[in-house]
Amino acid sequence: MSHLGSTLLSPAAPGLPPNPRPRKPASSAAPSGDAALRAFRAHHLAGRALDANPALMTALAACARLPSAASEAEQIHALLVKSGVPRAVYASTSLVRVYARLGRVGDARKVFDGMPRRTVVSWNVLLDALVRAGDLDSAWKMFVEMPERNLVSWNTVIAGFAKHGWAQEAVDLFIEMTAVYGLEPDEATMVGFILAVREIGLLGLGRSAHGYVLRREFSLDGALGVALINMYTRCGSMGAAHSCFSSVTNKSVEHWTSVIAGFAAHGHPEMALRLFGEMRQLGIEPNGVTFVAVLNACSHGGLVDKGFEYFSLMRSMGIRPTIQHYGCLVDLLGRAGFLKEAFNLANNLPEDPSSVIWSSLLAACHSHGNVDMAELAASKLAGTEPGHGSSYVLLSNTYARAKQWEDLKRTRRRMEDYGVTKKPGLSWIEVDGNVHSFATADSLHTESEGIYQMLEDLKANLTSAAYEPEIFPLSEFCS
Repeated sequence: MSHLGSTLLSPAAPGLPPNPRPRKPASSAAPSGDAALRAFRAHHLAGRALDANPALMTALAACARLPSAASEAEQIHALLVKSGVPRAVYASTSLVRVYARLGRVGDARKVFDGMPRRTVVSWNVLLDALVRAGDLDSAWKMFVEMPERNLVSWNTVIAGFAKHGWAQEAVDLFIEMTAVYGLEPDEATMVGFILAVREIGLLGLGRSAHGYVLRREFSLDGALGVALINMYTRCGSMGAAHSCFSSVTNKSVEHWTSVIAGFAAHGHPEMALRLFGEMRQLGIEPNGVTFVAVLNACSHGGLVDKGFEYFSLMRSMGIRPTIQHYGCLVDLLGRAGFLKEAFNLANNLPEDPSSVIWSSLLAACHSHGNVDMAELAASKLAGTEPGHGSSYVLLSNTYARAKQWEDLKRTRRRMEDYGVTKKPGLSWIEVDGNVHSFATADSLHTESEGIYQMLEDLKANLTSAAYEPEIFPLSEFCS
């Protein structure tokens, strides 16, 4: 990764255009799905041979776009098989795409396997289908077996790995693509790469990627700008996130939502709500995700009345509330101490509350020291997710805070009886482009011996200097 930062993303990186790339001219509108299928049917009924039917490819493209056209796709496939046309690589590739977009990856694979000749486009279509289905093992096997790869092949795998939890593998693949094969990333490459960087939390590498994007004068008006904002917010660098957001020429609702969500998550509700107001003044319509961010901002700021005002505004705009919106309201009430109201809301939702809602309510009960409500929330949480270790820990801590030691012991025994363990929390730091994660009493880190020795040295130095730690009230850390 350090090699990447010093070569590919350096100021001397080759191929930097002196001027912004010209926009592609708008192409003439393609026929709609229904029109394409009607045209294909008309030519077929008129006796036109299948390989001479000018609407064949547009009809297949329509089947790929329309989930309701599955039966039409099967009929065209049957006609192709009877006529022998499927041996044509373009028609076969289109069929692979049709079945892939319909979620029928097995059928797509059968068509692909039956092709006597395949182009790199054929491989890429099936590769994309496997990635979309989350079958990363099969996608990687296919990627390795490809006789020829282009930038689309690399972009598909990098983005797929990043989206499906293989972020480190995505970063490694990006480095291999650039450093070993010498391919130059385009905008799509950088979107997938920045997503991977965000998932790992590599702020230094993310900044280098941002620099490369600026030198190549890539547009930030689309997914690339959103990816950069999300990367900075995930890494806690809200100044850089806002700066990146401000540099976007044509901001979409996704750009606004990303920066609003970032400020809300990092304890700046006033800034989040101010940006939301600016967004509406500019005439940009918020969506459901935007309102999740706004309600989170109200929750973190203790703005109960404001939160319900925004919820009413959302409904007046025709946006149907989801379980995420109701979860924000439960969290909003719980954080503000309205535990009974929060419980009643969670208990009367139009759909079953998720474990996240009961967990947030249980955490609020712990913060406010309400044992009775904590027991109710823990009971509901156990019903939705019996093995949720954090619920037992929060409940036992609530008992400890109330000095109900017997209840605490009983809860701990229940954890042992059910074999429930709490997943340890991790903290991490980035050093020279590498992320080091740590758990409590960690002994697995490769440098653990040196780390603990450093702690002992610090302890000895503090003792010899007669250092007396300054005691802060617990409330200062919980505010």
